[in-house]
Amino acid sequence: MHAALRPLLFILCAATLPAAAEDAPESKKCLWHWHHKSEFAWQVQANFPSKDLGRALDSRTGLGLGMQWTRDRGHGITNRTRLEWNVFPEGNPVGTDAIKTKASNYVLSFDRLYHFSGEDRGVYILGGLGAVRWFLDRTPVDGPRASSHTTKLAVTAGAGFRFNHAVAAEARYMVSTIDRTYDGNVLQASVSMRF
Repeated sequence: MHAALRPLLFILCAATLPAAAEDAPESKKCLWHWHHKSEFAWQVQANFPSKDLGRALDSRTGLGLGMQWTRDRGHGITNRTRLEWNVFPEGNPVGTDAIKTKASNYVLSFDRLYHFSGEDRGVYILGGLGAVRWFLDRTPVDGPRASSHTTKLAVTAGAGFRFNHAVAAEARYMVSTIDRTYDGNVLQASVSMRF
């Protein structure tokens, strides 16, 4: 009996699916689908460390590469997932212990963008929340190198300008810590291009 009911249930379910999809309003179709109004982009950026990290790196500018996945939500609102890799050059000896510091990180951030024009063009502001994985190498002048790594919360705010469908420029300030008394804040200036 169960063997006979299984094919019958399968046929009934298959018969109802096309009708339900046809009855759905056009604006509701495929909104759940991952590629609905979504775009991918690459980014390059300059990183300007500030506060404790800036002092430790002797204010040396770092470089970064990243990928972005944006999803247009309509009415000027866009969700974005951003993954980036940043490298900072080793700074000159700093402090009484004359410590040289070299840093790098990975950032995964979930951002919300608001375009003032109501569409994906022109000036926009952004806010984001994510995680940053820090890697630090510290070398005293008369001692061995000490390496450490940690994962911390990253809060981002900024503004940008989308020139056309493909190219945008953006300035962001990322607030993070490396440990309880060590700030890892970074000002980032990036250019992105969709593909």
